[in-house]
Amino acid sequence: MGRTIASITQTWQQEEAALNRFKRALRKEDQILLDELLVMSRLHLAEASYASNLYPLDMYLIAILLELYKQLKSVQKTLPDSDPFKMDRVEAEKENEFIQLLNATVSALFETPQKEPPEELEETAPKAQLKEPASALNYADFEEAP
Repeated sequence: MGRTIASITQTWQQEEAALNRFKRALRKEDQILLDELLVMSRLHLAEASYASNLYPLDMYLIAILLELYKQLKSVQKTLPDSDPFKMDRVEAEKENEFIQLLNATVSALFETPQKEPPEELEETAPKAQLKEPASALNYADFEEAP
C-alpha cells in the first residue's frame, strides 16, 4: 500500500506542540497574544490543505497575516480619514486642476484674439496707468537714461 500523508490538522497540532517551549518562555501577556495568533491560523486550515508545496509553518504564518490584515482593514473602515491613499488622490486632483487651468490659459492666449477690457474696468483704471505691450517698446527710451 501507499504512504499516507498527515492531514493539515495533524500537521498543525505538531507545529503547535513544537511551539510550546517557545510559548512557555514568553511573558504571560505575550503567551495570550501567541494563542490568539494560533487561533487565527486555525481559521484557514481548510485552505492550507491546498498549499501542499509550502512548509506547514509558512502556511500558518500566511494565514495569521491574512487575518491580521483583515482586522486592519476593518479598523480602517471605521476610522474617519483612514484612507492611506487619500493624500495621493488629493495631489492628483490638484495636478488635474492645475493642468486644466494651464490649458485654459494657453488656449485663451494663443487661440483667441485679445479682447478689449470691459467698459467697467476702463472707467475705474486711469488711462495713463495702462502700459504699452512689450512688443511696442522703443529703444529711444533706453538711450535717454543717464
